[in-house]
Amino acid sequence: MRKTSFIIGLLCGSLLFGGLTVFANAEIVAKITSQIFFWNNKQIEIEAYNINGANYIKLRDAAELFDVKVEYYQDTNTVYLGEPRKESTPKAIIDGNSCAKEDYSSKANPEIFNEIYTRDAYNAIRQSIVDIAEITENTDENGYNPNYEYAHFVDETSDTIEAMKSVTATIFGYYNFSLGYEPTIKNLYEYPGYRICKVQIHKHFESANNATDSLIAEIKNLSNREKAKRIADYICDRVVYKDENVAGINAVFTETPPVNGLCGTYANAFVYLCQRADIPCIIVKDDVHAWNEVYVDGKWYIADISYYDMSRNDAILFQETYIRTDIDLQKTNFAKELLVPGSTE
Repeated sequence: MRKTSFIIGLLCGSLLFGGLTVFANAEIVAKITSQIFFWNNKQIEIEAYNINGANYIKLRDAAELFDVKVEYYQDTNTVYLGEPRKESTPKAIIDGNSCAKEDYSSKANPEIFNEIYTRDAYNAIRQSIVDIAEITENTDENGYNPNYEYAHFVDETSDTIEAMKSVTATIFGYYNFSLGYEPTIKNLYEYPGYRICKVQIHKHFESANNATDSLIAEIKNLSNREKAKRIADYICDRVVYKDENVAGINAVFTETPPVNGLCGTYANAFVYLCQRADIPCIIVKDDVHAWNEVYVDGKWYIADISYYDMSRNDAILFQETYIRTDIDLQKTNFAKELLVPGSTE
């Protein structure tokens, strides 16, 4: 038996939705076919057209027959099969004013603010810290959550932006804080100093996260002081102070101990685990050394984990004074106030 060709085709114009069509080219004429059609050995009623010896059916009929969605968009003269068209997010227009859910700065030590370390910048970053769980539920690879309404500030000189970059670096660990802007802003060119504070769970630390899950679960019900002590001991059990093949976060927690590290290795590992355990903690530096400040029992304490590793003395772990001098006390206090408003008064 001779098999006649059968083609599912998209016919332009009215044929897409029905009707007999004669194309501009007079040699192409669509005629309703008299042939009978079967689908899975069952006769079906479907309107087909014969064009130059080949059978065509309307796209919507074919979509219905094969259970495929089809949508036509007149504005772009396009047809989508399967998933519907993804609508682009409407572009937002900014007016150059800073905005936040509330004035978080009203609860902070007023002495941390000046013409560079501004209340507007504080509010933008503080809101992202307060809403960190909500934001990180749905962030893209760039740390942006399209469903979240970010606070923002506008810096006309760029000095504040640079200062806030430095501030967010002191709380960099399990969470990655970064300044940026929504990709939906239409007139950003008018306000180049416009910034939001993006935050995401650090995408490069997945192996460290998996390796430390059991520790975080183990210390969950301890006090913050007890957690910090357990974290410090855990790090010191894995790191040896040595300036050779210095380990990063993943290596510290996944490689067979001991791994080599410097003061920054200890400090970075400590703030990383403190963030995982919901303990306010920052990194502090002078010209040659790095250490931490950690908030326990309602107070900030100096915690030099590399120094603590030499003696495992709690008095060294939680110090109120320190022999070294913070090279940027303004930045440090601003960061501490972001994590715990009113804590430096």
